[in-house]
Amino acid sequence: MLPAILHTILFYRIFGNIKPKEVDLLDITYSAIDDPEIEKVVDEKVELFVRNLESHGNQKGQISVTFHEKRTTKNAWFSRTEEDICWEQWAVTITTVTCHTESDKLRIRKEMDRQLSACLFKIIRYVNDKKDHIPPITSLDANPFPYQIAIPATNDSWGSMLRKMLTDPSQP
Repeated sequence: MLPAILHTILFYRIFGNIKPKEVDLLDITYSAIDDPEIEKVVDEKVELFVRNLESHGNQKGQISVTFHEKRTTKNAWFSRTEEDICWEQWAVTITTVTCHTESDKLRIRKEMDRQLSACLFKIIRYVNDKKDHIPPITSLDANPFPYQIAIPATNDSWGSMLRKMLTDPSQP
């Protein structure tokens, strides 16, 4: 489910010349960007997310996706500073469940299908309704707005992870 959510967010918020593709998961088809680099980043982050949950015995975890704008500001006579300004952030909470029987597996699969469908529709509704905060595209870069996918360490609070991520752009 997590890859579908991340790919859907990226599909609707990466503004550039993209090649779309359809992906099937459960009984749902969702849109993603056909780009090996994006697929690699999403796969790596999902793998890290799963490893973090498993290694700490957690059933619930959070992951965030943020989009940034690079703004150049004049400081003094000839100096310029580049600022990294977050203009949108998505906080995704995932809860895992364990199936003990075949009937559990069937019931949970139906519920996952229902929840994923509702989540993807919610994302699509939001990105179609909320556009006023998106900065103007002033760059010819393939992706004018860099993004980050971050997973807080288990001893970090969600707030401290976002603070770190916004103040240190090198954070994963």
